Amino acid sequence: MTTDYKYLDKPTLSNPKLYVICGLLILTIFFIDLQIPLGVAGGVPYIVVILVALWSSQLRFVIYLAIICSMMTLLGFYYSPSGGELWQVIFNRFLALFAIWITAVLVLKWKIHEQEIHSFQKKIEQEKDAIYQATIYGAQHITNNLLNELKLVEIEIKNHPEFDQEIFSMFNDMQANATTLMRELSSVDKIDDLTIRHSIYPK
Repeated sequence: MTTDYKYLDKPTLSNPKLYVICGLLILTIFFIDLQIPLGVAGGVPYIVVILVALWSSQLRFVIYLAIICSMMTLLGFYYSPSGGELWQVIFNRFLALFAIWITAVLVLKWKIHEQEIHSFQKKIEQEKDAIYQATIYGAQHITNNLLNELKLVEIEIKNHPEFDQEIFSMFNDMQANATTLMRELSSVDKIDDLTIRHSIYPK
């Protein structure tokens, strides 16, 4: 039995797709970095790669990307065309590394927050299931007691052949319908207003 909370759901990409997207982005940014002089902060665009990790379900994937992007930023420092003063080049690379790791930390915090929301959502689902099951159990107990008492009425009716058989048939149908409705309510696979209402609609 499950409960829908679609407003808390966030679409995720499968790992192979993420690996391909991030790999292509890293290679593209690295290639561009190699074409521009060192005076330009060519490593800053790697933050886009870190942001793509928002579509992953794994926290460590964010850390791996941050490490790879940092390594590519340092490689760009050695292999990019010379340009600008050395202090500017080092400062720009430092800014790029700073931007990469700040973005990674923020993405990690966001994903941890998402996990907390997911855990809270599961707790709500479990509590709602428990309440529904307890309610159904109580209703079944009351209904079963009532049906057992009606069995006594049924026996009395059978002992009086003069009783209207059409009404007796209706009486039996009502008992059967009550049993069927309780069975339907007990077997709903999703707790929401629409599903519960449909489970007791006349078939």
